[in-house]
Amino acid sequence: MLNHTSGKSAIGARLSRHFVAAATVTAAAAFVASTDASAAVVYHSYNTVIPNNIDGIYINVETFVTGATAGAVAGWDLNPYGTSTTALSWFGAAAPSGCVMGLGQGGTTTAVANLSTATPVSAASTFGNTASSVTAGGWQLNAINSFGFRFLGADGGTHYGWGRIQIGATMGVRTLIDIAFESTPGAPINVGDGTGGPPPSYDPCASFNPTASNGNNSLAMNQDTAADLAVSSCGMTIRKANYFKYTPSVSGSYTISTCGMTDDTRMAILDGCVAGSAVLACNDDSCGLASSVTLDLIGTVPVYIVVGGASADLPSPITVTVTPPPIPDCVNAVAASFGDNVFDNTAATTAQTATNTATGTATATINKALWFKFVPGTTGAYSIGLCGANGDTMMAIGTTCPGVGSPFQSLAYNDDACAVAGSTTSLLASFIDATNGGATGTFAGFPLTQDLVAGQTYYIIAGSYGATTSITGTLTIGGPDQPTGNPADLNNDGVVNAADLSILLGNWGGSGTGDINGDGTVGAADLANLLGSWG
Repeated sequence: MLNHTSGKSAIGARLSRHFVAAATVTAAAAFVASTDASAAVVYHSYNTVIPNNIDGIYINVETFVTGATAGAVAGWDLNPYGTSTTALSWFGAAAPSGCVMGLGQGGTTTAVANLSTATPVSAASTFGNTASSVTAGGWQLNAINSFGFRFLGADGGTHYGWGRIQIGATMGVRTLIDIAFESTPGAPINVGDGTGGPPPSYDPCASFNPTASNGNNSLAMNQDTAADLAVSSCGMTIRKANYFKYTPSVSGSYTISTCGMTDDTRMAILDGCVAGSAVLACNDDSCGLASSVTLDLIGTVPVYIVVGGASADLPSPITVTVTPPPIPDCVNAVAASFGDNVFDNTAATTAQTATNTATGTATATINKALWFKFVPGTTGAYSIGLCGANGDTMMAIGTTCPGVGSPFQSLAYNDDACAVAGSTTSLLASFIDATNGGATGTFAGFPLTQDLVAGQTYYIIAGSYGATTSITGTLTIGGPDQPTGNPADLNNDGVVNAADLSILLGNWGGSGTGDINGDGTVGAADLANLLGSWG
């Protein structure tokens, strides 16, 4: 809380910033309805998620600008925030103090209340910045809640307004729906009674509509003014269709779904947001009542994910998951054999984040990453190490190639664990087994607590701790004895093919794996032996 407060106290020049920011507002930026000869209500639809973190969202109600930090929103007026699942905290600008409406009119309780429709917001109201909760203030879960507020306008006068927030299953799930305020200083306003006029029609192309990115997206829904969309190619109509812009980073096959929901959703992917845009894919029920599509997208060319209900409103926010194609470096991973494999990441340039599959927590970034794939010939306990490498390494192992821009879901991860003989410290090289060998380092990681299964493909990512440091050495895979068979079957997967050829060429001129004829050097004779056993 100290950090939060200190970040919100630097507002000495708030008034001058507010005057400059408000000067850029045009008459077309919001709906303005006359209520009498001297007053007009300004209304704006936001449909913006309020993050459940220490910063929340900052709002300038006159310019309609929102942001994740105070510095990003000149002259901000309101700041709902907080990490609690049981309460929504509020912070207000310096003037006027206590800017969010307390419980009731003229009372002593200052918890920010859920106000009923037509409640007056005026100079007679009680204002404070105390948190809103279900028990104190009457806020309701899975419902729209209204609040009143006052703020110091660009004209130097105090203005009164109201807003609405959709609360989900907990107070930590919340979406700012809309805000209305009196343009005349000192003029009262009634909460949500229509004096602000009808909300503007939903604009599928509006820049403030939520956008989607890779992974799970929590997207606010506008179900007040959004129109239905008929999708003839799927023989369906998407009820109250909301448009979410998504820009793929690379070309490839993408899966977009609402399969994390139990609600009856319908989905279409369009090449634009205007009437007549082409439908690239559509779906109704492919995972229960939820929807999923898989389609090829072109890198950097945006599309619109259109989601709505089948016959009823959806909860807000909804969950849309975007799964990008796997990264090419993993798909084209070098086949590693049981035993020693040459390791040299001098030419590598990309970095990869590793994540603990069990907990979903991020661990670290592996720089100058090299990818290997290994197929065990025997089920059992294995070890993977870069002990003896000439630098500070990092390593992880998992079973699935990550999508572009996504973390590697790892079964085990390690930073420093190669023991130094006669010392209680460790080398900077990485080692993974059932204990991680007494791992140390900033990102010590977690051990490989499960057996590797014969025939299963495992992906190993190894690289450097430093962003520009190159490492050379040997990637060594140890474990139970592998099946004996054709000596040219270097990875012991039961067939001699390109994977074995890759291992042999990777060790060319050296010794060890690939030395099929046992003469101490991997060379032309071994290549001939392998090609003679092909298939």
